[in-house]
Amino acid sequence: EKEIYPNNYHVKIALTGCPNDCIKSRMHDFGIVGMAEPQYDYGRCMGCEACVTNCEKRVTGALTMSKGKVLRDERRCIGCGECILKCPTAAWTRNPTKFFALLIMGRTGKKNPRIGEQFLQWASADVVVAIIKNTYGFVEKHIDRSLPKEHIGYIVDRVGYQEFRKTVLDG
Repeated sequence: EKEIYPNNYHVKIALTGCPNDCIKSRMHDFGIVGMAEPQYDYGRCMGCEACVTNCEKRVTGALTMSKGKVLRDERRCIGCGECILKCPTAAWTRNPTKFFALLIMGRTGKKNPRIGEQFLQWASADVVVAIIKNTYGFVEKHIDRSLPKEHIGYIVDRVGYQEFRKTVLDG
């Protein structure tokens, strides 16, 4: 909080622990979504496929069975933790490290609203905070001071995504 508040820029940040996006994180300059990295203990698994079935029906289908072992497709896993909740033997547990997905450049309004895009996945809290701090430097350098306010997305549209990316990932 001390890194982002107060500030003099028109920056909207939404934070949720829910991968269902109940807070509409894709409609803000920054959407931060908590992720649970599932960890699998084959020795505890009884092969009931409850996690696989649940992921297939309710989420992304990131889990499959192969030779009695559950496999997780890291590219499809959204970190929702549904596999952890459904496992009757606790073969799935949460990694104690907290991870986040960072969505950027969403905006509402009358002129050019847009859905934010995923910028990072499985990022630590320190990385998310550093990117937001670096973004304030980017905004300070490129903001159109003739306007009463300007969303980050408009600044990125004007300056270019590659320049934004280079600046916010610095360090």
